[in-house]
Formats: sequence, structure tokens, C-alpha cells
Amino acid sequence: METSFAPFMEIRHLTTLRRATAELGLQSYVVGGCLRDLVLGREVNDVDIAVAGGAEKVSRRFARECGGTFFWLDQERGHSRVIIKGGGETVTFDFAPLRGEDILADLALRDFTINSLAVPLQGEPGLIDPLGGAADIRAKVVRRCSASSFRDDPLRLVRAFRFAATLGFHIEAETLAAIPDHLPPLANVAGERIRDELFRILQAPGAGSSFREMGSAGLLGVVFGLEPSRILQAAEPIDMVGKVVDSFSRAADETAEKIGMRMGVEAQSGVTVLALMKLAAFIDAAGIAPRVSADRLKLGKAAGQIMEKLCRAGALALAEHQDNISAYRFFNDSDPAGLELPLQLLARGHITESRCRDLACYYLHSHIPRGGSLLLSGAEIMALLSVPPGRIVGEAHELLREAQCTGEVRTDAEARAFLRKKLLTTGEPMG
Repeated sequence: METSFAPFMEIRHLTTLRRATAELGLQSYVVGGCLRDLVLGREVNDVDIAVAGGAEKVSRRFARECGGTFFWLDQERGHSRVIIKGGGETVTFDFAPLRGEDILADLALRDFTINSLAVPLQGEPGLIDPLGGAADIRAKVVRRCSASSFRDDPLRLVRAFRFAATLGFHIEAETLAAIPDHLPPLANVAGERIRDELFRILQAPGAGSSFREMGSAGLLGVVFGLEPSRILQAAEPIDMVGKVVDSFSRAADETAEKIGMRMGVEAQSGVTVLALMKLAAFIDAAGIAPRVSADRLKLGKAAGQIMEKLCRAGALALAEHQDNISAYRFFNDSDPAGLELPLQLLARGHITESRCRDLACYYLHSHIPRGGSLLLSGAEIMALLSVPPGRIVGEAHELLREAQCTGEVRTDAEARAFLRKKLLTTGEPMG
């Protein structure tokens, strides 16, 4: 069944863009992933535009006429972006000059056939598909555009698996067979670029299968310095994390809702807690030092700390019988990781499902993470103790947080009495 692109080309922003490029006398094309998504029947909010000369001129004029925001993605290469917000949605348009002498040459230089599609902004909105990308989309196949695709950009080795994972496709046999021959240059690809691709794979269902396939192809050996046999074994915990999270998220209760929200939190852009859990399970099982992985993938401080705490959670002291004091110490020692910790321990076989639920319940109803709101503010603590900002206030804050988390203090009056007893009877100077 053929896809008609005419309705898409008549949406308001593209109508404006068609008029602008016509008045500037420049031939432009909608290209790439947005057309792939249209063929798949998906919603499109990110549109790529290739311009035959004058890409900056088109982009800036389009931003003015649509009330969008223009900024450079790569000024040296002429790549820019226009973001348009309105009506509760955000639409992104990326502009780039044509690569090669015409659109056919441009499409031949792209990564995979499923992305080597174009529709002209001028004239009839017919699909330009010289490499059979539409047929590959319908067949759910990831196929490289040419024999030089991986040589032109080694990151495409990872992108092949990312498209397969996120779209539910499979990598075409010849393309897959070519991957091991192009692995060495991948070691020189920036960690940030590899990170972005890997975390999109980890966020997708079936990430364990993707890691096994990448391990068999030798790709993860280059990224993490592991033998394929170790990677295959370490991929299993990725699946277990997914199963545990899915199981808890399906329950129609507050715990399920809070878990779902926590899994989607981004420790840094594009790095969700769920994906960090899966990566931590993998590197822990593979015996990789968390810091080594964090450095290789250029994880920020918060994401790196959460992953390290998840990897080491199994070594934390956990009382045989849970009470609020032991639960507080467990989560306090694991900050900034939180609700994901008991799920990670269950997935790795360190605790029972019942214990996991008990810890999750404590965290949701009793625990206050560092920086959380307490019964007394910093100003109120200073007034109560007659001290200026400094060490004493910090100590009082932590004492009060523990007392609230363990149930020793429940009201404002109890908080004041608690701090007076703890800090006004020590005999230490208060200022």
C-alpha cells in the first residue's frame, strides 16, 4: 500500500516553507526520518529539510515567518534548526545543504535506505526513493545505502542496531555481515555520540537481545573492551530489569504510578533512570568498573553516580528484617539513586519481591531524599538554635531528616523539641 505525502506537505508550517523557498528561488526537499515515520503511520514532529544552496537564508526566513527560534547546529557545515512552539506542541525543523550535486547524490550518501527518502517542496509531492527505502521500511529491514556507509561514519555501526531496536526492524544480512570489518574506527568515535545511540537502545523493549546481537558482531567489545562471551552472558540481566519494571508498572496502584514516573526521569538529557538501570545491570554482570563505563560514555555527574550506586547496591548492608531505620540507612547510603534501587536488587536476585515492595513502600511514604522539604526550614533552624548559617545548621538539617524518615519526629513541635535536645545539650559552642 502506497503512502500519500500530499496531506503532510499541506500542513501549515510546510506551506509557509514551500512559499518561502519558491520566492527565494531555491529547490528544497523534505528528507529522511520524518518520511520514514510517515510510511510507518507515526506522528511526525521533527522534520529534516535539505536545501540546494542557501540553507541558512531559507532557515532564517522560515523562523521569522513562523515565529520560530533559529539556532546553529553546526555553523561550519551549514546545519541549523528552527523550533516552533504553539498549541501545546513543539515542532523542530532541521536545515542542511544538499550533499553532492543533486538530491540523488545526497540520498546515496545517507546511512540507511529507510532514511534515504525525499519529497520536493516545489512541484508535485512525489516520493524520491532511488534505493528502495520505502520497500525496506515495509519489510522492516535496516540496510546500508552503500559499501562506504560505515566507512563514512563509524557511528552508523551502532545506529544500525538502534534503528532495529526502536523500530522493531532487523538488520539485513549483508549489512550485518559487514559490521565486523568496520569496527576499529569506532574506538575513535566521541563517547557522547555512542552514548546517545546506546541509551536509545536501552530505552527500547528487548534491549537485552540488541546487546546480544551487538556483542556477537563485536561492537560492544570495542566500546567496553569485553570478549563476546562475557557480553552474551551479561545481556541477560538487562532483560530481567525490563521484566521487573514491567511487572511492577502494570499494577493499578500508587506504587506502579510512581515507579512509572521515576523510570522516565532523565538524569541527563536522553539518559533515563530505566536505561541507567539496564546499563548498570549489564556492566555489573560483565564485571566492568562503573567509572570506566561512565567515562567512556561521557555520563554527567548525576547519571554516573546513580549508575555506580545501582552497580554497588548488592553490596550494601540490608538488615534481615526491615524497619524504618534500616530502610533509611539503605537509601541514604545510595543517594542519589532512589526508588529504582529495590527494583534493581530484585532483578539481580538479591531480594525477594515482598522485600522489594516493602522498600518501595517505605521510600514512597517515609523517605525524604537529600534536599527534600523538612518540617523546619534552614531559617527556622537558625532561629531555633540562635546560630548563623554554617556547619551546625547542616548537621541539624541531617539529624531532622533522619528523625522524620524513621518516624521519630512527625510534627513541627516534635521537630523543635528534638533539635533542642540533640543540639542544645551537647556542650559545644553554637556559633
